[in-house]
Amino acid sequence: MILAITSLGKEPSSLQLSGNPSDFVEFADSGISTPIRLNLDVTPLSGDSHLVQGRAVGALAAECGRCVEPITLPFSVHFNLLLDRQDPVGVEWVDDDHQGVEDYQAHLGPDVTEIPLQSIIAEQLVLNYNLHPLPDLDAAGRCVQCGRTPIAVAEPKKKDEGVDPRWAKLEGLKGSSGLEGSKE
Repeated sequence: MILAITSLGKEPSSLQLSGNPSDFVEFADSGISTPIRLNLDVTPLSGDSHLVQGRAVGALAAECGRCVEPITLPFSVHFNLLLDRQDPVGVEWVDDDHQGVEDYQAHLGPDVTEIPLQSIIAEQLVLNYNLHPLPDLDAAGRCVQCGRTPIAVAEPKKKDEGVDPRWAKLEGLKGSSGLEGSKE
């Protein structure tokens, strides 16, 4: 999902982008299973800066942590991207300790014509969604996510009292070697 710098303009605007998870390795690795819709609100700021507020929606292929069954989770992630121009070429991503986890800053050189957004969306998915959720059980003991009754986990067997038969021969050797009275 690419944001073309030429689409930013001098007036506030809204942009809609879409993409398939198979087109971007970041989306496939994040568990996205359906096409993504991305809505961008672009606000020009002073100079040649822009604030891009994005909202991506789609669905994730996940696994129920209780039932270990595949499930589909809808997702919606938000992010803010502050873009401004710089003299050096390339894109410089700014890591500011005072910004939130959904906030990003980039300085764009004169050679930059587009900004890839798939890494931002994938990062927000990893930060905000669990691909192995552990849903609650309803009053009837069924999983609220898939409706199945979880498989009962067997109680561990209590250890039988007495000597394990695999050690019985050792007990016999101990008695025949005269070591009963010796202390270690």
